[in-house]
Amino acid sequence: MKFAFSRLATAVALTHIGLAFPVYAQQSVTKSDSGALQTSSTISSVQEEMVVTARRNDQSMQELIGEISRLDAELLAQIGHTHIQESVVRIPGVWMSRGNGQELLASVRSPIYTGAGSCGEALIAENSIPIRPSGFCNVNQLFEVNTEQAGALEVWRGAGTVFYGSNAVHGVVNTLTPNMDSNSIAVEAGPHDYYRSKLALGTQQGDHQWHIAVNGVSNGGLKDDAGYDQQKLTLQHAWQGSALGIDELDVHSVLSFVNLNQETAGFIRGEKAYEDNNWKVNPNPEAYRDANALRFSSTFKWHNSAGGQWQVSPYLRSSDMEFLMHFLPGQPIEKNAQDSVGFLSSYETAVSDSLRLWVGLEGEWANMEVEETQPNELSPTSERYQGDHYDFEVTSLQFAGFINAEWQLHERMALEAGVRWETIEYDYDNKLLVGSTRDDGSLCDGDPCRYFRAADREDRFTNASGHLGARFDLSANWNSYIRVASAYRAPQVNERYRIQKDQSVDQFDDKQAVSVELGARYTGESLSANISTYYMEKDDQVLKASNNATVGDADTEHQGVELELAYQWSPQWRMTMAAAWARHEIDRASAFESGVNVSGNDMDTAPEWMGSAQLQYTPRHDWMIELEGVYMDEHYVDVENENDYEGHTIWNATVTWQVSDALSARARVQNLTDERYAERADFSFGSYRYFTGENRGVFVELKHAL
Repeated sequence: MKFAFSRLATAVALTHIGLAFPVYAQQSVTKSDSGALQTSSTISSVQEEMVVTARRNDQSMQELIGEISRLDAELLAQIGHTHIQESVVRIPGVWMSRGNGQELLASVRSPIYTGAGSCGEALIAENSIPIRPSGFCNVNQLFEVNTEQAGALEVWRGAGTVFYGSNAVHGVVNTLTPNMDSNSIAVEAGPHDYYRSKLALGTQQGDHQWHIAVNGVSNGGLKDDAGYDQQKLTLQHAWQGSALGIDELDVHSVLSFVNLNQETAGFIRGEKAYEDNNWKVNPNPEAYRDANALRFSSTFKWHNSAGGQWQVSPYLRSSDMEFLMHFLPGQPIEKNAQDSVGFLSSYETAVSDSLRLWVGLEGEWANMEVEETQPNELSPTSERYQGDHYDFEVTSLQFAGFINAEWQLHERMALEAGVRWETIEYDYDNKLLVGSTRDDGSLCDGDPCRYFRAADREDRFTNASGHLGARFDLSANWNSYIRVASAYRAPQVNERYRIQKDQSVDQFDDKQAVSVELGARYTGESLSANISTYYMEKDDQVLKASNNATVGDADTEHQGVELELAYQWSPQWRMTMAAAWARHEIDRASAFESGVNVSGNDMDTAPEWMGSAQLQYTPRHDWMIELEGVYMDEHYVDVENENDYEGHTIWNATVTWQVSDALSARARVQNLTDERYAERADFSFGSYRYFTGENRGVFVELKHAL
């Protein structure tokens, strides 16, 4: 399989719908009207309140009951990530474990979950609209969003608010579309034949505003016979006027498209293989991943005569993906696709001077398809037989409603409470023979084969969630909060219907979580800090053993402390830091089919300590230099707690030069010390496996404002 696009001829992408926020949650460098570089605070100052979208609408960070971190457009442009992990290291408790190319496994206040339903532990959204159906996530789905040109990246840490439903268990990763006033063109080059171009262009004609953001990248890849071509487009339209009997109607529409053609490098095997001389070898040159995603949404906002605000967002989505499962014996090929349509709606009103109320209704229909086939024979007697393993279609219908209230009990105290009800129905249609036979009905060497296909069936899951919190404004600089929340996720169709022999569909049911957290924020002229601590219990979780066997009834406990800090001790020097300590443990679980019992163990791929720190020096108005350190603690790489990864510390540097009012240059050096390390480590099928980290490399970008 070959790339669909030349490595030197990359496409550019369009982007639209961005909200311009006055304050930023992370340090960034911006250009003033005079062309000078300026820094903005990591956590908003008292004079510059931060705005976030926890309620799908603007909200001051100082009024928030819960934790959101926000990377603004300027900071994302400064980082210039080639993979989203390079940006989210600045958010405590968040890890986008980097696979090969654009692949990843997402973690927000959690271990790195693996397996069919693991992607459902955190909700991925664009402008607060989930990018995939509730039951059809993909572990790599974040590459389907144009984070490279985003207006902001917001991560809600912890159980989601009632504005978010299924999958918002550990958090919500919400990408805001680009600022519609941005106009620029940029080209970038880096190691391993890396080339990227970006274009952002907007125009306004009367009441209509248009914006396009597009980027294209071609990457030859660190590993042998690996690399990818990727194109992303965001097209936005905004209009304000009178229509449908409404005097002031705001309409914001977004069209997003992503295409990926990737030649994937597989794991290298053997203990500390990333330190060997052949660490760049690709053991799976035949592996690939082809994917595309298309989304369209419009958000309508208006006020009624009583002063309440309506917000309605209909959306359409379509995606398909094909890839070689190089990480499994037999290397089957998976094909998956979905088409979906839905809407989000809410109404906000002031019941009194001290009480605000939100009510909302949501609905979604989706058609989802999954195929798995193995072209090659592993062995004549293998239970992983040559042929079709799964071929099924699931149609889902989902409805939800919520109510949320905020009561200003006192000028220094506010309460917030909300409840959500959600139901989803799956209509499952199996297109192969029922049972654990080969696709022709024969057994595997006289025994059942590995794969079990259930008969056609319908399933319904109904859940409720809620939250209750209080905020205390202790002074002009200090506030604190306490929050109790529950969350849930419906089973993913891949974990419920794509099961193995000796398993039943009902083993993989909906998942529940309950959490409590406390936090405090300080904002001053030179120092800003956020600290939070949390505890979460989850029921009926899926665990995967090192031989790929699973159980679906584990109870787990999650606790941690997170810190965000920004300190500017002079006009030239600034330091920012994000740090997290966490423990993720298995309280109780059934034994695996091998008889191994993991109750009481630490969860795998769950380091106790993670974090990053940035030191920024601005020697003069047109120069900025930043040194960054990223730390990953040692951790177990199998649920049995028998094997581990030693951890690592990586150093990066960025230099930005404002050449003129219109022209800027950026040089980013990754892995300054050329450390040999693993982005992902696990122990599977009897051996260590690693995705190696990138070696030292320099990326240079030239950007011109239009």
